[in-house]
Amino acid sequence: MFVRHATLDDLDALTSVEAACFPPKEAADSERLATRIEKFPEHFWLLINPDVDPSQGSFPAQLEDGMLVSFINGMTTDTANLEDAMFSDTTIHNENGCWQMILGVDTAPLYQHHGFAGYLMRRVILDCAINHRAGIVLTCKEKLVPFYESFGFVDEGVCPSSHGGASWHQMRLVFDSSLINAEDALRFVDAHRTTAETIRLAMEETTHYMDNESTTGQFPAIS
Repeated sequence: MFVRHATLDDLDALTSVEAACFPPKEAADSERLATRIEKFPEHFWLLINPDVDPSQGSFPAQLEDGMLVSFINGMTTDTANLEDAMFSDTTIHNENGCWQMILGVDTAPLYQHHGFAGYLMRRVILDCAINHRAGIVLTCKEKLVPFYESFGFVDEGVCPSSHGGASWHQMRLVFDSSLINAEDALRFVDAHRTTAETIRLAMEETTHYMDNESTTGQFPAIS
């Protein structure tokens, strides 16, 4: 399997997986996903399995280079908290923004509960660290809080978001400890260690990229 960014050619598969992962009120539709791809394609991470027989037709997420297993997408901004407007307004994106906002973590039903979302999340965390982001922010349902804590995210509690009419916890992963307030320091100490371990594991798993039709592994260095 390999990871790459998105193009509009991926739209149908992305829309299918998104619809399978979220209720209609929470899922981004095809138009919204297309607008995101046009605005910030480098902030879509797609995990693709090239070793699938298209004739299987097990799930309508086939791409030219394989089956879409999982994808994560979001925008970058200097705003520290994830706001509902970010799900629909791509003009908020600032390519030089210090915070990576995660708008969706999706895994095709066929591949769920096999560790693929975790693998891809580690890749996203590694890429954000390499690009010197201050950290990553996302919102999730209460049942998923432990999952994100396992990567080094800290639960900041139920947030004001009413996206899709649901209740959400805001989760924050911080690379730059100088951004942590003194009163929050204790909560982030253990999380910071977990983040370092996540990055180490992601580097061991390697970053794969396509180069002249061959897959090459490299170990990026974090400055």
